[in-house]
Amino acid sequence: MKDFEWIPNKRIGDLYFNMTRNETRNAMGGAVFTPWFEGRSDVYKDYSMRLDFDEDGLLESVEFLGIERDFFQVWYNERIIYPKTEKTFFKIFDKSIFKLDDESTYQCNKLNIIANWNYDIGPTLLVGREHYIDEGDESLKDFSILYGLSSKLKPGMHRNETRIILHEKSDKLKIRGQNDIYGRYFYVKFDNEDRMISADFII
Repeated sequence: MKDFEWIPNKRIGDLYFNMTRNETRNAMGGAVFTPWFEGRSDVYKDYSMRLDFDEDGLLESVEFLGIERDFFQVWYNERIIYPKTEKTFFKIFDKSIFKLDDESTYQCNKLNIIANWNYDIGPTLLVGREHYIDEGDESLKDFSILYGLSSKLKPGMHRNETRIILHEKSDKLKIRGQNDIYGRYFYVKFDNEDRMISADFII
């Protein structure tokens, strides 16, 4: 049994938010990880948990996937909060500070925690660094804008043409090798002559 003490917006067990990927792997000790999602996540099957990293490779969230039982527990203020039933969870937390996103998913932006009680797959719990959920909400807005603009992009366009089309999000532009990345997940790929090869959402 592995115990994870959660300090909101700061750490979960030995995992401190904004750690590098190597630091998180060292903190997890001998646990076996599998890189996933275009290299942005590490999945630890022995604890049914996923660590997500931002564009700079820093830890931004940890999610417990609810598949395995009796292998880990999450503690908050000396009380076990996961895995627990929805009823027990809200004996520990004030339900009024959570927003219900669907029939079974609750999120609290202040604490950066998302809890779900889907009884087909078991409970899941995600905790993130400060502003993690706010940033996620902003990403959804970016996604909507970029989705609308993406239809204007055509293979063979010069990089400068694509940047003019996507100018509404130019403040979110990052360059990685041959790729331009907008927001968090919109990749525009170019050849060696700066001609567009493809533009895709990597989600």
